Amino acid sequence: MALKDIIGQQRALQILRGCIARDRIPHALFFTGDEGIGKRLTAINFAKTLNCLQEKDNDLFAVSDDTPESSGRDEIDNCGVCASCRKIDKGNHPDVITIAPEGDGGQITVSVIRELEGAFSYKPFEGKWKIAIIDNADRLNQSAANAFLQTLEEPSPESILILISSRPDMLLPTIRSRCQRINFSPLPVERMSALIKDKSGECDNDRSYLLSRLSGGRPGYALKEELISRRDHSFNVLVTLLDRHEDDLWESRDDMVEWFEWCQLWLRDLAVFKATGRTDFLINSDMENEISSITSGTDLRGILKLSREIYNIKNKLNFNLNKQLTLNYTGLLFKKMLRSSKAVN
Repeated sequence: MALKDIIGQQRALQILRGCIARDRIPHALFFTGDEGIGKRLTAINFAKTLNCLQEKDNDLFAVSDDTPESSGRDEIDNCGVCASCRKIDKGNHPDVITIAPEGDGGQITVSVIRELEGAFSYKPFEGKWKIAIIDNADRLNQSAANAFLQTLEEPSPESILILISSRPDMLLPTIRSRCQRINFSPLPVERMSALIKDKSGECDNDRSYLLSRLSGGRPGYALKEELISRRDHSFNVLVTLLDRHEDDLWESRDDMVEWFEWCQLWLRDLAVFKATGRTDFLINSDMENEISSITSGTDLRGILKLSREIYNIKNKLNFNLNKQLTLNYTGLLFKKMLRSSKAVN
């Protein structure tokens, strides 16, 4: 895979290719946008392009400030087949380091940052650039974030840091301010639908549009085979919270976090339907009967108040809330604010 294969992020790719063309590559980049939108894939292929061993046309990289912005830059890419590209794809290139949260707490610790500093104290071993990709950079704990600041303030030559996050506000402002930010945007529904039909081969218009809306324009989510089944599971949990009390509705903390994402989508549809009565505005357009049944037992004010409460809980999930206590509290909120005591079939 190469930069040309990344879908719907032309603006971000144009910026990155422009940096290469002008030989003005920032020592720190910050990729931000929704989960599943292509940030990590772009970071990996940008690293491949920088260290690619293919023969490059020297004229291509001699772009002056007067050159039209898009002139020739679409050709800047990696070959995907040289030794360097293959090593980066396999994760064993000595000059490309990937860092991600680990352990039960899902954090990036100071010891990992110290190891990164040690690695960056040496010149590139094989490639032109030494590159670190920090995935979910918002998971840097306090000590790691403070240590990382020093790395940002004292960059080593021929090194590039790429931070990736879908929650930029969770990063220290002093870290964000030292990086060049590149925003990644969701794909429009029409384009997302066309992509789904192209990739799946056996997807009709109704299903492709449903997947497009459910994914929020994020290719990484839309192309998951289990997307609709996960959506259905989230609805079953919601109904259970309305109807009765059960333990262990969430199998894991990740399952809990995912459910709160889906819950916000459900509450959006409930509010829209209660306010307008129109089914064509629904994201979950195939569930109009179920949505109508739930809204018959509540009012718009209760839905909006519950939505704010769910949003607040979701933002606190990073603080390792107790799963059972969170379940109990959420169930109470649903019963109180939706005022529904019957199961939805």
